[in-house]
Formats: sequence, C-alpha cells, structure tokens
Amino acid sequence: MKREKREEGSNSIDKISELPQDILQRILYWLSQEDAVRTSVLSKSWRNIWCTRPNLNFSDATFKGNMHQFLSVVNTALQLYCDQRLCVDEFHVCMSVFSFDCASVSLVEEWVRILTSMCVKKFCLCNLPKRSIVEELPSVVFGAESLQDLHLAGFVLHREAIERMVLFKNLTSLSLQRVSIEEGIFEKIISCCPLIETLDIKVSSVLRKIIVKNLYNLKYFSFSDDVYRPASFEKELCTIEIHTPSPETICISEGNVWFHKGPDFFRNLKYLSLCGVKSSLEHLSSCKFPSLKFLYLANCDGLKGIKLFIDAPNIIYFGYDGDFIPSISFATVTSTEWISDIHLTCELSDDASSWFIKLHELLKSISQSKISLHFDRYSLNADRDGIRENINMVQDINGGNKHASVVVEKFKFNWLPLSLISSILNGVFSICRPRNIEDFLCGGKGEMKRIERLWKILTERKITKEDRFWFRDLEEVRMEISDYNQKEWRPTTLSELPEYNDNNRAMSLLKLRDYREYNPNDPWHWDPMSLSRRLNENQRESNSIRFALKWR
Repeated sequence: MKREKREEGSNSIDKISELPQDILQRILYWLSQEDAVRTSVLSKSWRNIWCTRPNLNFSDATFKGNMHQFLSVVNTALQLYCDQRLCVDEFHVCMSVFSFDCASVSLVEEWVRILTSMCVKKFCLCNLPKRSIVEELPSVVFGAESLQDLHLAGFVLHREAIERMVLFKNLTSLSLQRVSIEEGIFEKIISCCPLIETLDIKVSSVLRKIIVKNLYNLKYFSFSDDVYRPASFEKELCTIEIHTPSPETICISEGNVWFHKGPDFFRNLKYLSLCGVKSSLEHLSSCKFPSLKFLYLANCDGLKGIKLFIDAPNIIYFGYDGDFIPSISFATVTSTEWISDIHLTCELSDDASSWFIKLHELLKSISQSKISLHFDRYSLNADRDGIRENINMVQDINGGNKHASVVVEKFKFNWLPLSLISSILNGVFSICRPRNIEDFLCGGKGEMKRIERLWKILTERKITKEDRFWFRDLEEVRMEISDYNQKEWRPTTLSELPEYNDNNRAMSLLKLRDYREYNPNDPWHWDPMSLSRRLNENQRESNSIRFALKWR
C-alpha cells in the first residue's frame, strides 16, 4: 500500500490513502490491534490512524506472559484516547489471570472509568486462566451505564460483583460465558437490563434454575451447561423457564426447559435447538409454530415415551440426533422444499427388526421432505448371525417391499464390520429407497475394502440365503467420484479409483489434531466454521465416493 510518486504527466496516485479519515478508521476496524499498528508505516496518512480508530482489541497472548507490559500498554492506549478526547465504541480485552492483585483491579477500574467517560458501547472482558479456577469479576464492570453490548467470560459473579450495578438503559446484548453464578445474582442482573434482545449464557457452575421474564424485547436466547461432572455422577440439569413473549431464536443445551404456554409465545420463533433436554417435550404438541424455519433436537430424553406433533407449516430444516428413534410427525408443510437430517445410533441387537420398523414410521412422517439418513454409531448387543437373521425378518413383517416407498435422498453409514454391511442394507432397503449412498473417502486399505464390498453387494445378482428381495426394484447402480475442488459428481469404476497412501492419510490426520482456531470474542471457544474449512482443506487431496441408485 506504498504511496506511489507522481511523475510529470502521470496521474498515478495512492487513492486509498487520500480517503477521508473516518473511512480509513473503518478499514482498520476489521484488523487486529497488532495489524492495525503495522499500518502506521504505510504512509503519512496512515501514521496515526491506528490510534484513532473507534475500537481497541488487546490480548495478552501477544506479550508472551509479560502481564505487567500488557497492562501498561492497554492503560497507555486508553489514556492516549482520553487525552485526545476520542471515543471508543468497542473495547475488547482477553487475558490469562489466575488472580487479580490490587494493582490489576485498580487498572481495570480505571479502564472502566475512562471507557464510561467515552460512552463505550461494547465491552468484552475475557479471562482465560491457566488453571481451572476462574477469578471474581471486579464490581466496577457493571457500572458502565452507556453499554449496549457486554461480553464477560471466565469469571465468578458473586454478590460483590453487582454491588455497583446500574440500570442499563441501552444494553441490548449480554453474553456470559463460562461464568460461575447463582440464581439470585442472575435475576438481579436481568432485572437491570430491561431492553435486552440477545441473551447468551454458558455456565461453569451448577445453576439450578433460570427464570427469564420481563424481557419484552428478547429475540435471541441461548443457554449451555459447561459444568464438568465425572461419568459416575448423575447430571443435575438447570431448569429454564422462559416467559418473554415471542422470541425468535431459542438454543438450549444440557438443561430442562419450560415455555410459557400463551397462544402467541411461539408466534415469531424461527430457530429452535434443544440438546440434552431431559424434561418432557410433550407440551410442544399443543403449540403452533407459524414462523419456525429450523428445528434441531439432539439427545433429548424428553422425547422418550411421547408422540410429538409439530405444527410448523413453514419449516425448511428438521434435524435429529440420538441413540433412540423418536415418534415425531409434522402437520402439512407449505414450504416447497424442506430438509430432514437424521443421525442415529443403529441398534444391532436381537430386536433389530423392530428398530427398523420404528425407523420406517419416522421416515414416513417426514416423507414430504428431502431426507438424509446417517448411521453415525452402532450398538452391537448380539452375535452377528443373530443380527442378520433378525434384520432379514423386517421384509417379512413389512410385507416385502410394500412399505418401502419412502424416498431417502442420501444414506450414510460410518465404519461397520464388512460382514454386517449386507444385513444393514437389507434392513434399510426394506423400509426406504435411498437415491445415494455416500460419502466414502477414497483412502486407506480398510476404506477401499468397504467400497469394494458395497459395490459387490449392490451389483451381484445372485440371490443368497439372505434373500435380497429389493434386487427386483433396483434398476441401476453407478459409482461416482468427486473431489473437493469440484462440485459435480462423475462416473467411475473400481479400477479407476486413485491410489492413496495410508502414510499420507495418517500424517494429514496428525496435523488436524493440533488445529485449533479461536472465536475472536472468546478464545476458549472453538470456531466450528473455521474448523469445517480446515477439514475441507484437509480433504482436498482425497476423493469422495458415492453410489447412485435408480429404483423402479
């Protein structure tokens, strides 16, 4: 971005540096503090822009453990803004503090005092202790009346933390991540934030109950339980009561939930995600979801023993993940296309036939949608011969292919003993008609054997004792390949599959284990989108295989 020298008769010029200062500040808004400082060497126009931009972002990771230097730099930067009478709209600080000493507390208090005088709008204070114990939050933090967005992470919120609390007349977003907090403290905080639109909570202590009420502007609510408990301990979940009218997004992970039963409570709800909920969800059957677009249910014991009916005419995505098959049905959906994504633990036991019959009932109830069916895990509770015989009973119980009309867009199954692949396919094909079986990475010897075995089963027309009745309906099988640089699938054969070195694959996986990318607002958070991008990059050298099936 060097300024080019004007030559006589030439119109060449560094036009970016000639932009107004507020635009240059906006450009630097998107950079880290370190990168923003580096722009000072670009030209005279850029020399002081970094120390006038409206946002400051500091992390002690840059100072390699020198906490004194880190605190000094933050303090100096803030004082510089104060002396120039500049405003700071956003202030982010991430540091690893095991214990605040008196000097540190004094500095934090001074920061908040300066920021309050500057009418700061967004304040993010993340504590990343090197030990598991989190530090008490200085009480001055809840005294910044001008805040519109407050993000706190890694602190204990005792009663002393809210002793200076003011009424937040402008606060619309509150995020409490990995906090240890009691019910009374939480209720006090909420009562002082009447205009909240976004409430995001991740607790690291056993919070027994949360009551969300009198938040009439609340649109987004998220709760997750990050409390570590040994496997031998029964998990005591937090009970969450939501009384606010018409939220748009609700995400609850590891908590029991109770919704207000008013007729208009779900009127504006667009996104509902419930994970690890043990309390019964039967009351949802009596509710209407006119605006719901996205519904995700995972590992919810509250679905056991009930028949759930969802009245969501505009839904476009339904996802389920669990180790049992729920009884769920939908009212008539008016959406032209909607997707169902089902992830299950496949029950391979003496009663496998009834498991497939339950699965058939679920698939029928969502047959209006484009279905993806995934067997992610397996529960092997019988000998393999018994499993094969039991699954083969499904076609007799269901009357051959009489009930196999449900179309499944995509069927996927993870690693499975080669000897059981045929039985699993018999069970699946007896209840539905997959259009594609995918994705197999063209990888090591084990994966290649699985691909070869599946191809043989699908194309071999010799009827065995397993009586593959679905052969008469399977008209065509194509093996197709695609790499991650191409979005289209192309036909291939076993002999054309590329060679792949097991050692290369092992090295690739080792690199992935060391990968971790942080959310800029909370460095302890995994960034799933970034991780997904890394996975895709990791697989670009691999090829994905699928089997395209055409049924009569």
